[in-house]
Amino acid sequence: MSSDSTAVALLRVLAGSLILPLLLFGGVFLAVGLNTGSAPGPYTVVFAAVGDECGAKGQYLEASTGEPLRCMGPGVLRTSSLEFPGFSREQNDDVRHWLAALAEDGGLSVFDHRSVQAKIDGIADGLPPGTRVERESGSTMIWIGAALAGAGLILISGFARRWHQNRRAGF
Repeated sequence: MSSDSTAVALLRVLAGSLILPLLLFGGVFLAVGLNTGSAPGPYTVVFAAVGDECGAKGQYLEASTGEPLRCMGPGVLRTSSLEFPGFSREQNDDVRHWLAALAEDGGLSVFDHRSVQAKIDGIADGLPPGTRVERESGSTMIWIGAALAGAGLILISGFARRWHQNRRAGF
């Protein structure tokens, strides 16, 4: 009887050391993958106030003037430069002049914010293939997380089924 209880205890430790990491890592990969697509893309302009936090991607501009912001993000102090990946110098200058023209009348409105983003999107959509930087997708991490969590759930259900069968058989 003692060898059976030792085997059961060893099996429980093995199951726990295998299943728990699968579920934990699967959950982490799922969380990271689901949050990856929510960050601003390389052609996104975020209008914010001085002192607001910023992320590692996107261009952060002061909401009323359109001036590039110095902002603090998670472990990052950065200054926006209004330089978009793949844009020529003329295209970047065009965006800067558009912003300056809109801000001349005393400030930027929400409508102005949308028109600036539309102009940037229009230029980005016209970039030749291979020049445009695509937004990061979390789909690979989501698949990995789902596979790990699924494997953990399959293992735990198998162990639970086996435990239930042994319990009914009187082992």
